Amino acid sequence: MHTLMNRLIPFRRSLLLTAVFLLGVSPAYANDEAQTGVRLLCHDQLAGWEYGAQPPRGWQISDGVLTGEPDAKPLVSGWSWQDAELRFRWKVTPGGQWQMRLLQLSTGKEAARLLLNEGERQTAQASGEERLLRITEPLAADGWHEALLRRRGEQLEVTIDTKTKSGTSHSRATLDMGGERFVLELGLAAGGGSLAGLAASEPAGEPIFNGHDLAGWWTPGNLASWKVEDGQLVCVNHNGNYLRTEREYGNFTLALEYKMARGGNSGIGIRTARNGWPSGDGMELQLYDEPPGRPLNRHSNMAVYGNLEPLARADRSEQWNQVIVRAEGYLISAWVNGVLVQHADTSLLPELRRRHLRGWIGLQDHGARIAFRNLRVVELPPRVGRQPWQTPPRESASQRVLERLMNPERLAIADGLGSGVVTKSVEAPGEHVLAELTGPAAIVEVSRNHQAGQLAFYFDGETAPRMECPAAELHQHVAQVGQDAQPLLTFIPFRKSLKVVLRASQPVEYRFDYVTFPPDVRTEEFDARSRGVARGLLPAMSYRNEQLGWGTHREADPLPRAGLQNQTIDEKDRTTLVELKGAGIVEWTKLAASTSLLEDDELWLEVTVDGEQQPALAAPARFFFPGLQGGNFANYVVLNRGGWTNLLAMPYRSGLTIAVANHGRRPVSPVGVTVSYQPLDDPNDPRLAHRLRGVFRSDGDPPQRDWISQQGRGRWVGLITQCGKPAAGIDALIVDGQARDGWHSPDLRSFLGIEPQSTEERHSLCGRYGGFQWRFLLNAPVDFERSLELRATPGQPLGDRLGLFYLRAE
Repeated sequence: MHTLMNRLIPFRRSLLLTAVFLLGVSPAYANDEAQTGVRLLCHDQLAGWEYGAQPPRGWQISDGVLTGEPDAKPLVSGWSWQDAELRFRWKVTPGGQWQMRLLQLSTGKEAARLLLNEGERQTAQASGEERLLRITEPLAADGWHEALLRRRGEQLEVTIDTKTKSGTSHSRATLDMGGERFVLELGLAAGGGSLAGLAASEPAGEPIFNGHDLAGWWTPGNLASWKVEDGQLVCVNHNGNYLRTEREYGNFTLALEYKMARGGNSGIGIRTARNGWPSGDGMELQLYDEPPGRPLNRHSNMAVYGNLEPLARADRSEQWNQVIVRAEGYLISAWVNGVLVQHADTSLLPELRRRHLRGWIGLQDHGARIAFRNLRVVELPPRVGRQPWQTPPRESASQRVLERLMNPERLAIADGLGSGVVTKSVEAPGEHVLAELTGPAAIVEVSRNHQAGQLAFYFDGETAPRMECPAAELHQHVAQVGQDAQPLLTFIPFRKSLKVVLRASQPVEYRFDYVTFPPDVRTEEFDARSRGVARGLLPAMSYRNEQLGWGTHREADPLPRAGLQNQTIDEKDRTTLVELKGAGIVEWTKLAASTSLLEDDELWLEVTVDGEQQPALAAPARFFFPGLQGGNFANYVVLNRGGWTNLLAMPYRSGLTIAVANHGRRPVSPVGVTVSYQPLDDPNDPRLAHRLRGVFRSDGDPPQRDWISQQGRGRWVGLITQCGKPAAGIDALIVDGQARDGWHSPDLRSFLGIEPQSTEERHSLCGRYGGFQWRFLLNAPVDFERSLELRATPGQPLGDRLGLFYLRAE
């Protein structure tokens, strides 16, 4: 197989050629050498071949060898081809038969079918409309047959070489399959079989670097940082920023070679707006020279920087490396030196699907000397999604829950998920059961007042703990969602049951927030490697949390904007600054105003939805942005960048307005509001099932025994309140007339995850700072059918407070 792959992946300095999926080329190759190949099978996973509502069944892959069982579900490639060569080695079990179908990209209809089996040599071609080749080969000496499928124009040519004990036999057949672009389906018509060395090659693209000067390129940085030396494009590191193509590209295949200094860092930017930055607005394929053997992470070579770790590494330090990047719709793939190292359907990833699908291609100056050569691009036809005839994959439990933090619009969907709380006070040393839960469910938050002792997690009735660790190291053994170890946002899934045991050395209090899933939700299995979370979620969560801490978010997202700026609001007056018509979702809201205007309650925001007489949400503006008085911090809800920004989604079916009201005695200026919104054509879109509503209460409003209360059907997602000394606690949470377990918190410690004496703590979903305390329940909102009441401990002032809900839109 090693010899075969060397033949499949020639390396030519004089002409580097694109590897796969290139459209818009002539139906015949200019010459047979004008090709290069890439492998289509990963070392140990089916990346690029997973499709449909259910995961692949009946297949195993090890060391790049794909093996199928008799009832294996067919695999379909995530890549498509026009004119191309596909090479592979195949074998079957006695009586086995491979079935390979070439399917039209546009319709999924069969363009050609190839059946391969062993026996007495023969080749049969079906007549009529059925485009089928049946090839029977004699037994191979080593069990393996070599195959070449060459598609040119409308003709498919199949060649099979078999080494027998008496020599090498050769079969060749042709078939008319039409001229449509195609994808490859792998299946077994009978028995079992194995396949290895699957690789593809296609003609080259057009150069985007002429080898002489920087024509067609620009940078907002120092152009002198980029030189042309011996036909190579070289970054000499003088604040070169990104060197960017003048031309923008949507769907394309990019091929290039790079050579970087040891320990160097760079990147390939794609699909970025002219003045945007790839890692935040488009995408960056990371180029990073680091020692081999390090764990793959969101910063490794060929990671989608910050958001998605690579599948593997195949780069060579201080040598020329061949890179191929393919972008088609939401599918992103990358190969290094012929090896598939990255593949993702970004429509399934909560951050990357918000990025542009068209923009410049760029090369990054990140402080290292790096040279590029043989840069070529082939533009592919416009297409956004996966093959339209394929069923989208079914969302997993981790996707449903963690998506809420990344894109709070998911909280407005009636998704059938529930939530609950378990609390436990341990008074004496020894072994204690902290929680016994029934699945399918997942723990999403762990809070405790100290971290001594040893924790053990028993999954699904197992008699031995599947995970055991010191309590202080829990965040290192489970999914850590964000940057906080206390309170710890996490995702610990279980299908049947979970028992959590503590071997305590001193008194401690624990609180576990969990979510429950309907039976039809695919719940992951917890293990040490994946942590029970779908690929790409944890890096994206860390990226988002980190970026908001820096005051960065989707400023350059492709959605439209609305709002007015630099307005003067007269005393005791209100002005509408945002007016949206039709159906849609406001994704984020930015208030531009002097910081001094957020130090009191004179400036109010009022949000009116669907033409209602009263605002759905009206409160002093500062209640919308808790914690920002101390600057930006790592969280999932608020930030300050050119304005105070709140990321809670606001769905609407027929329209939405945002007004600013001045309750003070003097005019205020300048004031502005900007929203990023997603227009929707269908007012019955499931994302519009609930609308955001706020309940604001002043400290003097009766009754004082309730923090908040709400009638109707919906879910509670947040509480922001002023805090005084002493502060009231939570006596009980009453949902639909029934008290919920675990909610009694007389000093708010278990609710907030913050010690009562602490006045300056800010975390991913909670905090106490600047006279405010807050908690957002994005990961585990509380659903109610008729009513919700959060009762306060008696005898203490509650302070002004704002409760946030998504209420059912009837």
